[in-house]
Amino acid sequence: MVAEQPRGHTITLDGHFTDWHSVSEPLAIGSTTEIGSAVRLDTLWATDDPAWLYLSFAVRDTITAQGLPGTLHILLDTDDDTSTGNTVFGLAGVDAVLDLSRTNAGPAGTRGAGFSLRAPDGTAATQGLGAHRNAHDVGLLVLPTWSATRFELRTARAGADDGFARLGERVRVQLVFADQGAVRSRTEPVRHTMRTRRGPDPFPRWADAIPARPAGSVRMAHWNVAHERFRTPERHARLLAAVRPDVVLLDEVYENVSDAALAAFFAEPGLAALGRWQWVRAESGGRQKTVVATRDRAIRPAVSMRRVEFAPGALDSLRSIVPADFRGTLDVEENDQVSATGAWVDVDGREVLFVPLDLRSAGHHGSPHDAVRLLQVRTLRDAIARELQGRRAPVVIAGDFNPVGAFAPVAELMRGLDVDGSDLHLADTPRLGEATWATWRNPSAALFGPGRLDLTLYPDAALERTGGFVFASEDLTAPRAASLGLERDDSQRASDHLIVVTDLRARR
Repeated sequence: MVAEQPRGHTITLDGHFTDWHSVSEPLAIGSTTEIGSAVRLDTLWATDDPAWLYLSFAVRDTITAQGLPGTLHILLDTDDDTSTGNTVFGLAGVDAVLDLSRTNAGPAGTRGAGFSLRAPDGTAATQGLGAHRNAHDVGLLVLPTWSATRFELRTARAGADDGFARLGERVRVQLVFADQGAVRSRTEPVRHTMRTRRGPDPFPRWADAIPARPAGSVRMAHWNVAHERFRTPERHARLLAAVRPDVVLLDEVYENVSDAALAAFFAEPGLAALGRWQWVRAESGGRQKTVVATRDRAIRPAVSMRRVEFAPGALDSLRSIVPADFRGTLDVEENDQVSATGAWVDVDGREVLFVPLDLRSAGHHGSPHDAVRLLQVRTLRDAIARELQGRRAPVVIAGDFNPVGAFAPVAELMRGLDVDGSDLHLADTPRLGEATWATWRNPSAALFGPGRLDLTLYPDAALERTGGFVFASEDLTAPRAASLGLERDDSQRASDHLIVVTDLRARR
């Protein structure tokens, strides 16, 4: 039996699910699961707006969508017609497939990585799944980026530019988890009837303005500046100047960056026009240095955090438990130490400790990379504690958390660091040009989909969040970009990470 979805609904892709509450009836319940399957599919929901088909699915175990021990195939019969398309895993009429974690591109063994759009061809060699295509072509986005038991995703109703994967007024969907070619879990095939009329191309949702800083607030912008690209930082300077920050946190600055190089950067016309800049530069972090900078306000280094180092023997404890081929990564960590620093900045007459960071990338839930990230944040917590010396001062932590495995490293850094002993708050920051919270994208990198990698943690007992957004020049109309001295492709050429803006005001 094919279930019918009762209504359409607009979704913000944020990794939360409150806006799915009105999508009250699930389309499907997982019907077949092999004992011992690493992914046990549970529930599937679907809805739409004029631009996108949205799916949400729940599983019975904690998983990472871009790093599964196998592949989760989302089979799409785009026209609800079994006479078109091909038969895939027993489902007739499949016209397109979305793969979460493709095993032909991941690490050795069956662990998958990234996403893919596939064109079913009916051949036995591919189990009917067909050739891989770039999932960015249909705007595929899955959140949360970190491991969870429920996810939400979108795919463009208009399909790719060549019309592939264009969705009709009725579609059928089935989820199939396969490991080494064998089906381990699946949902029943279900039908979704669109409740909204398909609208224009979903990608150009351009903004005609950048939100102004609310009165009495301090605007912080943090940004992973993509290492070597920052050696020619004129484009970076124009982009930062466009959001008019008061406090800037940079991460992944190249290893041998000097004060002279930073002086030249902040002397770029757009930034220099904003005011007088001062900065604190990290001494640890290797090729991923961090920087805190301010304009027209007092700043001083957190002396005990100039260089953040692992405790003696801490990395040796990991070497004894990680696979041999991962030990080279630990050698890099030992050489570079922790990519973080700290600086005290005046916010309405009260000093706030601003901490930029860049954590170890890659991995999946339970991977050695998770263990390194957890050790990094515990080391950073110790450094913050030494700097605070028992005081309850406001702490803001922001940067590239690379939360592609467990959420535990983020939670560990939030724990108990507000001025009242409560946890720091994770800022919810929408992208300016669309209803998502993704902060990383790289359409030219066909493997990995957009993700929420860059986070802001702030003390909501001491500081009120008054606004914020994720900024990329491609989200602006061409006239607005030109008025700011920008080309619409400047952000893509500067970094694969986007600028994350958070407006904060001291509580009285």
